[in-house]
Amino acid sequence: MCVVSVSMLLYSNQKLQKYKYGGIRKQMKKTRIVVISDMHVGSIYGLAPLDDVPQNKQSPFLLWVNEKWLEFCKKYNNPDYLLLAGDLTDGSGIKNLGVDAICTNLDEQEFMACKLLKFIIGSNTKIYGVNGSGYHCGQGQATNLDRRITERLHGEFKGSVFVFDIGEEKIQVAHVASSSMINPLTGILREIRLSKEDAQKRKTKSPTIIVRGHLHRALSVQDDAGVWGILNGCWQTNTPFMLQHTANITPSIGATIIDIEDGIAKVFRVDYPIPEDVRQAMFGYEQLKERTMTLKEKKDRQEWLRLQRQLK
Repeated sequence: MCVVSVSMLLYSNQKLQKYKYGGIRKQMKKTRIVVISDMHVGSIYGLAPLDDVPQNKQSPFLLWVNEKWLEFCKKYNNPDYLLLAGDLTDGSGIKNLGVDAICTNLDEQEFMACKLLKFIIGSNTKIYGVNGSGYHCGQGQATNLDRRITERLHGEFKGSVFVFDIGEEKIQVAHVASSSMINPLTGILREIRLSKEDAQKRKTKSPTIIVRGHLHRALSVQDDAGVWGILNGCWQTNTPFMLQHTANITPSIGATIIDIEDGIAKVFRVDYPIPEDVRQAMFGYEQLKERTMTLKEKKDRQEWLRLQRQLK
């Protein structure tokens, strides 16, 4: 049985503001922000709706993570804001000819990602999106899947960085952090320092909460001034590319929740630890499990080869 670990971080360098009416404290409405990144829809190592995945491509991880995604959406659905921090799809996989792909068609990946995200979106949820990695969002193929998904969900696409002001908080969201997979702590601290230096130079307020994705590792750190740096979780297990760097880092499956109430931001990191049997089963999965290509995939493979020749 998988145990869900929920880490709560209290950001409290702002003084609690009291609102009085007739001698009774007036409660402010709580604002909830959900941050999602690195879904990598389209990869057998990522997330996808099961009813859109052929049975011979339903990997042990996909079966498990799909269940956790629905569990997550049921608990945290209908937020006030949904921030999409990039790499919502996996892309066509040109470099490895789509060996580890559920599908390589970008339109299908866009459709599946939107289908999944609709589980968490409420009727009044405001949606904002930023760029992910070019390789995963269609760079070189005259498209941007992160933008397409955000706009298809009736959200606003904000480019590479989105600064989100709400109350006394200033939240900065981007995909890539200036750090490595091996030592992410150094990178997120650098992001905090650089944001302060840049704000001072521009004579403006620096972010109070900095959120990044990309590294697939959930991590949080607070500096002496109370500024939080947060690496968001992901929805993809280790791929062969990741394992080339190290076999000793397990991705953090999950997302970040930010609740703002009475002048205080509470940041929840929602983690779903990957069961060991699922983790072990995914090592080299695309080589171990024989998969039959559909006619459509064969046509897609010819397209990959054509694109690869163009890139050389």
